[in-house]
Amino acid sequence: MSIHTLALATCTTLLTTQALGQVKPSLGDYFGFSGLEVIAIGQRPGPMKVGDLDGDGLQDLIVVNNRDSRIDLLFQKADADPMAAIDPPERVNDLPDHWMFTRESVGVADEINAFDLHDFDGDGDMDIVYAATKNDRVVFLEQDSARTFKVAGRRSIRKLESNPGAFKIMDVMGDEAAELISITEGKITIWPLDGTSLGSPEKLSAGPRIQAFVPADYNGDGLWDIAGIIPEDMAPVRIWFGQKHDNERMLGAQSIFEMPPIIEFEAVQIPGHDKHRIAVIERASHRVVVYELSSESAEGSGDREASFVVHSYMDPGNRDRDQVVIDIDGDGYEDLVTTDTRANAIVVHRQLADRGMLPGESYSSLSDIGYLATTKGEPGEPVDLFVLSNKEGVVGRSRLSSNDVPFPRPLSISDGYAPVAMNLVELESGPHVAVVGNKKREYVIDLVEPSGNLNATVELGQISKAPETVLATDADQDGLTDLLLFTQDRPMIMLQAIEPTDDGERFQKIEKDKMGQFGLVAAASADNTLPYDIEGDGTPELLIADKNFVRAVRYDTSPEDGASPGWQVVQQFNTDDPTAQLVAVAADGGRIVAADKTGNRLIVFEADDKGRWSQSEALTIQGFPLGPIYTGSFSGDNEPSVMIMGKDGYAIVRLGGDRQSLEEVGAWRSDQERSVPHELAVGDINSDGYGDMVSLDAGNQNFDIFSYSKSGNLLHARGFRIFESKMFTGGAGREYEPNQLIITDLTGDGKHDVVMLCHDRVLVYPQ
Repeated sequence: MSIHTLALATCTTLLTTQALGQVKPSLGDYFGFSGLEVIAIGQRPGPMKVGDLDGDGLQDLIVVNNRDSRIDLLFQKADADPMAAIDPPERVNDLPDHWMFTRESVGVADEINAFDLHDFDGDGDMDIVYAATKNDRVVFLEQDSARTFKVAGRRSIRKLESNPGAFKIMDVMGDEAAELISITEGKITIWPLDGTSLGSPEKLSAGPRIQAFVPADYNGDGLWDIAGIIPEDMAPVRIWFGQKHDNERMLGAQSIFEMPPIIEFEAVQIPGHDKHRIAVIERASHRVVVYELSSESAEGSGDREASFVVHSYMDPGNRDRDQVVIDIDGDGYEDLVTTDTRANAIVVHRQLADRGMLPGESYSSLSDIGYLATTKGEPGEPVDLFVLSNKEGVVGRSRLSSNDVPFPRPLSISDGYAPVAMNLVELESGPHVAVVGNKKREYVIDLVEPSGNLNATVELGQISKAPETVLATDADQDGLTDLLLFTQDRPMIMLQAIEPTDDGERFQKIEKDKMGQFGLVAAASADNTLPYDIEGDGTPELLIADKNFVRAVRYDTSPEDGASPGWQVVQQFNTDDPTAQLVAVAADGGRIVAADKTGNRLIVFEADDKGRWSQSEALTIQGFPLGPIYTGSFSGDNEPSVMIMGKDGYAIVRLGGDRQSLEEVGAWRSDQERSVPHELAVGDINSDGYGDMVSLDAGNQNFDIFSYSKSGNLLHARGFRIFESKMFTGGAGREYEPNQLIITDLTGDGKHDVVMLCHDRVLVYPQ
């Protein structure tokens, strides 16, 4: 490998074209570096950082050497003289000092994957905190005296996945206290940091495994945001925007941004612009692209990409979860209540005007809650939350308030029966909690008033499998509310309401074989069925989403047109795509929304002025698998939206209002076929007050310089080769060298220099 030095003309030496009669200088002529400085480190160096370790106001260089189990500390010399004599190494294997630095070393017992600088003991001297993923721990190195370090603490962290792009110590929450941020199990994890102690972590889950993150202010509101990077995903950039509520800062929902897969991400601050821009390198095209956050209308028609954000659960990955959507505090905004079986708790996600859904608040409850139900919460009336724990054999009630969920009080159910399922049903006499209980293979439904009074018990007899839920609807439209029982992989059972008999019976059980045309409703299940007034006559039909259609049915024992008694199709409307597979349905006002499993889409249906329903739009949900859906308004602005329940969080899909998007504001691609840019860094490398950006190229070992105009446009200034590769083909995929890039003042003259980690040494290009 031959290292080239390059002297470029600087803008201070340029004379006016009028005076010399020369051609106007190009943009590249305004960038210059003095002679290259090479600092030997040893094999397998990195990662690398720059910071003021000893508090002398000069930036020092810190480089990990894992092969020799040490950290090299290169302290910048004040008024360094390149002609000054350098003391030889004291030991045979020691590396010599460089004229710019005094070298010290710290021995370590771990292979270091990432580190950061932080004064964790508050003594004014910078300390070092590093991550060792093989040992699942974070180690605190305290600078106990000038330029000497000792281990002050070790903290074990299960499934730690730190790397140079996934380890940071900063005050991201704005509470004047630092947090340690890294990745565990593919999730961004944030620990409050107090000395060497770590508090309870907050986790940001994207679903797919996050590999890196970059904190910055992407929307210009003065709060820190965090961008999570999933390079190979269809939506590789996920941003959690900072929020402020009651003088408390927090990270909001996950916003998902689609673009081609990327190999590099960098936040770019341009002077005079509040927002950090986003610079990426696309994997396939090798383009360097710059984006800026903007907004656009979320309304549309036809097929389009959905606008949505994702809120994290407190127990991401937990599959055993139930939820209800209800306005808890009567403010006109619906809230979300979920179970957290890992913590034996109830979690309330409140919705706030102009903000949307807030992070969850946890409240202690029964063990292993399987079902939730609530009263409707009429204006001025409190909301009762009902919880069912099959493990503890208890159905409990909590009266909700705006700031509390009391521990549930038990309700009376049939003696000797264990509760296995539950739902709230609206009967002629008012709301009741329908509790399915079993004793051996005998099942009953207890109808319990919200006050706790056991009003009635419906005997079901022997059933082969416990029902999942009970749905109340006037299926036969006779003015009496019937009950439908849904059981996974079993036919639906109808409890048809009748006038009370002498012995008090109010329902008669009708199974599959006794219902005419049962095949029309055979696909009905707990997730894909909904009562909805399709004809607008005040009496709901039963909606069933199946295959590529939504079907509205009713149960008619005496059809006027002479048709066969039983289930009748009132109306059916199909999706435009015959390959769709609808698995869930919800409705709100004049919209019916169905979830298409095949295309991972939401299909929206609307009626024309003659009451004929048809598909109006299809919204593709990239990067978030579909689950149960709810319709309403969940963004704090009364605009229509859809809530989708997922494994790690829930998504809010906007059907109206504005949405955040990324606008491409600059792009560049090399005209050399071998070009493979792979690393980005930002800074001001010609001291003109405007931000610059540089990229490293693994294909031709180039160093490319970009600048920005006053309006923020991306401009390619120039490039040059760093070294010659011995390989016959380009370095793509084989030789990503240099492998790290930093722009900072490493010479003490107030100007930004370019620092690269390459093979076994550090290269410094002084400005």
